[in-house]
Amino acid sequence: STVIDMYSNETFKFTYTDGQPDFLAVEGMHIEHSLPKSWWGSVMYNSYKDLNHLFPAEGRINSAKNDLPLGIVGEATSDNGVSKVGKNTFRTDDYAGNCFEPADQYKGDFARAYFYMATVYEEFADIWQSPMMDNNTYPVWKDWALELLLQWHRADPVSQKELDRQEAVYAIQGNR
Repeated sequence: STVIDMYSNETFKFTYTDGQPDFLAVEGMHIEHSLPKSWWGSVMYNSYKDLNHLFPAEGRINSAKNDLPLGIVGEATSDNGVSKVGKNTFRTDDYAGNCFEPADQYKGDFARAYFYMATVYEEFADIWQSPMMDNNTYPVWKDWALELLLQWHRADPVSQKELDRQEAVYAIQGNR
C-alpha cells in the first residue's frame, strides 16, 4: 500500500475504499510523466498513460521540475536531497538552460524510460518539442542528450526494483 518516489524521500500510502486502493487520491503525490507530456503536445495518446514512464512524484519537486530536460545541476534553485532543479552544467555549449537532475540511484531508470519512450513512440518525431530531442526518428536525441542518457544508463545498472516494476507493468499493459 506504499509507493517508491524517485523524486523525493516521501513515502506515499494509499487509502482504501471498500477494500480497494484509491490510487487517485494520495495527498501530495502526483503521477509524473518522466518524459514530459508537453514534449508531444499533451494529447492523451497511449504515451500519456504508458506506465513505463509514469512515476509517483512528490508534488513540490514535480512542480519545480515541470517540463525541464534532464541534466547535471550546478547551483540548485530547488533541492530536496533526491531531486535538483537548476542551471545545467553538462555540455553547456549545447544546452545551458535549467534542467532536472534525479538522484544517482535513479539516473539509469530515467535514462531507460526516455529511451523506451523515444523507441515505442517514434511516430511522434514530427511533434516532439524538447531541448533534448531532434525532430527525427533514430537516433532521436541531440548529441549532448544521448551522451548524458548513456552515461546515466551505464553508471546506474538495472536494479531488482526496476525489474520488479517492469514485471508489474507487463502484467497490466502487456509490454516491457
